[in-house]
Amino acid sequence: MENEELFKLLAGKYPLRAELKEKLNEMIKREYYAKSQLILRAGQISNRAWFIEKGAAMGVIFKEEKKVPFWFWNQGQLMVSINSFFNQVPSETYIELVEPSVLLSISFDNVNEIIRLFPESNEYIRKVMHEYQKMSEKRILEFAAYSPEENYLHLIKDCPALFRKASVESIAAYMGISRKTLNRIRNRTRRI
Repeated sequence: MENEELFKLLAGKYPLRAELKEKLNEMIKREYYAKSQLILRAGQISNRAWFIEKGAAMGVIFKEEKKVPFWFWNQGQLMVSINSFFNQVPSETYIELVEPSVLLSISFDNVNEIIRLFPESNEYIRKVMHEYQKMSEKRILEFAAYSPEENYLHLIKDCPALFRKASVESIAAYMGISRKTLNRIRNRTRRI
């Protein structure tokens, strides 16, 4: 059946009901995007949530006309602007694709229809929200408690693909350091 990887992510150890899978398969759209394409802009209301079937993306803001990444998504992850999508308010951020990508998307209206028809789907949404909360807390901890070198080592361990996909400038900005500092850290950690 189509979209099985997404269904496994949503359901965890308990499979989705066949009727729910069927309805989701009717609603999900497969979308193809080029590298550097923006799929959400600041000021736009996010009407879609995505699953990255192939590719990678980053959430960015612009500070003093510089692009500052604050989040990275990789293949096999759900990608959503939580506040904009669930509250249907304008986004404060952008989502940019880091490489050519294939995304599975579902609209806000379709999510609401799924919730109405399949009340157990609230549990899947709660799971997604919990996972985003956990990742947000981890990100805050990395900034508050770790040195840039420790942060770099955690990032390599947690997201090794990021270093093949994102530019050095994007990784440095994500870590809140200069490119020069990132290069010094990389050189030091290679010797370890």
